Amino acid sequence: MQIVVFGTRSRYTGSHSDFSNITKTLEKVARHTDTRHLVTALYLLPGQNQNRGTAYVRHWYSRKNFTTQRGKWNFTAKWPDPDDLPDRFKLIRMRLDSHPSLYPKIELDTYGWRFTYETFHDHLATLFAHELHHYRRYHLGLHPGEGEQSANRWALEQVQKAGFRVMAEKQPARQKKRRINWKKKFPFLDPYLNYRHLKPGDQLIIAHDPRKQYGGQTVEVIRPIRTNSKRMVVRTRDGKTWRWPMNWLLLKNKS
Repeated sequence: MQIVVFGTRSRYTGSHSDFSNITKTLEKVARHTDTRHLVTALYLLPGQNQNRGTAYVRHWYSRKNFTTQRGKWNFTAKWPDPDDLPDRFKLIRMRLDSHPSLYPKIELDTYGWRFTYETFHDHLATLFAHELHHYRRYHLGLHPGEGEQSANRWALEQVQKAGFRVMAEKQPARQKKRRINWKKKFPFLDPYLNYRHLKPGDQLIIAHDPRKQYGGQTVEVIRPIRTNSKRMVVRTRDGKTWRWPMNWLLLKNKS
């Protein structure tokens, strides 16, 4: 496995996250995985809410697509490509804010897991293990049919076995609040309830017409009204179609 680290120098110098320690962390996680075809690029940048990882492992990559100028990884184009990249490889990209003041850290990931990391290296190991699961699935043929939830479970098991101080648990799924149909629950709140059963061909009376052209005429319903509609599509005797306000209409059998 080839490891490349980019970022602000202050973000990865010092005992907490220097290059040699980063290498040891990643190699420790991957010690039981064949990573001969893997390049791992780590970007240490400020922005604790922008931590992320992506595994590009379904197709072969080359120098021409090691970086990108599009999307959420467009910042990768700020650095030149490493000179010693292999002709083809599978790629894992990770972005982390490694500043020591951020740890211990609690993070809720995209998939509903609540992680607790004691140090930056605990965080790095877990994120890498998650992406490594995808590499193992698509490149090595392991973990068939497993997705993001399985990747989290596998990553947690691997880093804990390796001695990293990580705790995690899947959070209960939030139940969606059911929308109350107030008009159905309290029909007396709907002033047009008696109009909502009408079908095409039923008849109504125009009770009000500001232009004084159709007042008192009988009109034909063209189509049923929508749930929240306040207008009715009707046809007048002259063949014209209108979206008439329902508060200007009367049921045929009512005066």
